[in-house]
Amino acid sequence: MKRQLIGLMLLLGISNAVFAHEVPQKARVWIDFPKNGVVVNNPVQVKFATQGYQVAPAGENVHKAGHYHLLLDLKQDFDRDEPIPRDQYHIHYDQGETQAALNLSPGKHTLQLVLGDEEHEPFEELMSEKITITVR
Repeated sequence: MKRQLIGLMLLLGISNAVFAHEVPQKARVWIDFPKNGVVVNNPVQVKFATQGYQVAPAGENVHKAGHYHLLLDLKQDFDRDEPIPRDQYHIHYDQGETQAALNLSPGKHTLQLVLGDEEHEPFEELMSEKITITVR
């Protein structure tokens, strides 16, 4: 009995490791506001949205939730096999925030949202479409 229990525990541990970052097929993220193509004033209010996956502070609900990262004016894609960088182009919302107020320079800006895991690695299935806004 003890040997069977150990075997079951090992099997469960292996299956958790294999499926730890499995994202449900219908899960998605998007920028709820502002909408693509709009003209806005500072501070720019940005609202994040997700469906089919949980949002939590970084490190909580490990392997069962993610937190938002806003990609701002990204000219070059980042390495998706590495943690999302932390700089003025890759803004982390580690506390599980679902909105932000940004002060952006006047002109056109691109925004894209990505959900990352507890180690800030992106869920490729949970990236929004890139939108463009104009700040007055």
